[in-house]
Amino acid sequence: MKWRASVDRTLASLGLTHAQYSLLASLSGLSRTGTQPSQRELADYTGLEPIYVSKLARTLEKAGLVERPVHPDDPRAVRLKLTQRGQEVVAEAIGRVHALFAEHMAPIGGPDAPRARELRQSLVALLGETPLTIDESERTMTTPRTINGRTINVAAAATRSVLETLLDKEGLDFDAWIALQYVTEPTTREAVRGSITVPGAPGGPAIEAALDRLAAAGLLRESGGQVERTAEGTELFGRITAVTAQIGDQLFDGIDPRDLAAAERVLERVTERATAVRGGL
Repeated sequence: MKWRASVDRTLASLGLTHAQYSLLASLSGLSRTGTQPSQRELADYTGLEPIYVSKLARTLEKAGLVERPVHPDDPRAVRLKLTQRGQEVVAEAIGRVHALFAEHMAPIGGPDAPRARELRQSLVALLGETPLTIDESERTMTTPRTINGRTINVAAAATRSVLETLLDKEGLDFDAWIALQYVTEPTTREAVRGSITVPGAPGGPAIEAALDRLAAAGLLRESGGQVERTAEGTELFGRITAVTAQIGDQLFDGIDPRDLAAAERVLERVTERATAVRGGL
């Protein structure tokens, strides 16, 4: 009861009670697997009575946090789906509850301490559940995403600012640097534009303008419809490349190679999805 009261106080400013949070957190977890459960399925998942889940769902629907569309396979049933506002509210709520839980567990060393694990094992035994069931339920229901669009954007902005600071010292801008990278041998302007297909890279007009600036600065020369680096351009490219490699070593120093490999896989997947989403806008 004290825990429920603490959660109620923590979530009061979000307009949620402990019971409403339990339903939203469970629905959020199931939604991550692509599931839109019926009220009955969510009741089974949470262990709450179906009639109570129905009451909570109606209240949350009125608050604009969930939608209750008719189930396509059973017109007598409804599915539950978080609205955009519901996703935002439950993400904030999950973070607050996790912080509250950590605060409550601090006297025994925190949520991951040996004493905390022993307490969990005791509760598992009393509840008659398997450890896997409890762990998987907690991860699915209440674990907030450890990475989101903002996290990626902040990291991208931070690393790009490092690059742009370096480029500024060398008298280059980002678009010019991109263009310079793609002039690896004598080629045409059209070939340079066509080679730059990285998502988020500058478009054709920006690359044309960048090539003009590089030529004006004596870093590229044009002859017979071909463009190539000058000796100065080649030297500058090599110098910046060497410095960026050193910076990369500094940024990734001490990070477990397995973590780096996992991050690379995740970012590749995010890039693929972002490209697909952009194509549909």
